[in-house]
Amino acid sequence: MKLFDATLDLAAFAKGTEDYSVSAVNGQNLVCNDLSGRVAEFGGGTIWVRTGESAGYFGKIESNAAQTITLPEELSIEPGDEITIGAWLEFDTQKLINAVNSVLRMYKIMKYNDELRLDPDTEYYELPEGVTTDIRRVLIKNKWGSYTSHYWKVDDRQLHLYDRHNWRDKEAEIILHYVDMHGAVGKDDEINSQVDPLYLRYMAWLYLCRNLIQTVHKDNLVASDMYNEAKIYERDYGRLPNKQLKLRNITFPQW
Repeated sequence: MKLFDATLDLAAFAKGTEDYSVSAVNGQNLVCNDLSGRVAEFGGGTIWVRTGESAGYFGKIESNAAQTITLPEELSIEPGDEITIGAWLEFDTQKLINAVNSVLRMYKIMKYNDELRLDPDTEYYELPEGVTTDIRRVLIKNKWGSYTSHYWKVDDRQLHLYDRHNWRDKEAEIILHYVDMHGAVGKDDEINSQVDPLYLRYMAWLYLCRNLIQTVHKDNLVASDMYNEAKIYERDYGRLPNKQLKLRNITFPQW
């Protein structure tokens, strides 16, 4: 899943989208015969190109007049290519991206790091850059196999291993499983498969509602209804990501 998929899913849920087949192309202008009778409804909205050479592209619609959609740039689109378009309403392309990334920045996922190598004579190891102190599992992997360490602790970004190691473990990989935030993504980045699409959709929708309340509707009844609906989604899905995280392995004090 990429931003293309996440923003399309969010837009379809938040305001509805429509699928069309391109009938003709003239530079930055796309003609869709089925758009007949629709006047300026999609100007400022978003287009997602689903098939053809430009599949995966999404961005702003500059303007829309009758059957013609004008894009900000010329793409490799041919007649017959399938597109999805969403009216502007109050959620343009950048707001959809911001909403998705607002969730991803705070979405906890499991990561791992295998940079450390074991030395039986070493008392502690400095955690590699980027590794958080929320470590859930320490795995020792040598050429004979691997095993989970239950005798370790992290203190001031130093990993202390208390297992009894022997010559077989020298230069073995120390694989750290730890929790970190997913972080925002760009258009070409993959969204980690640990991210639950339903959670992402509903929490991004909550972001859009809050933004709309703050910038447009303020305290009117429409804003209140939208906010209350969004809070229901937050209640139902708010704890979902934590269920995907590994529980920390049982660790024991040094004997």
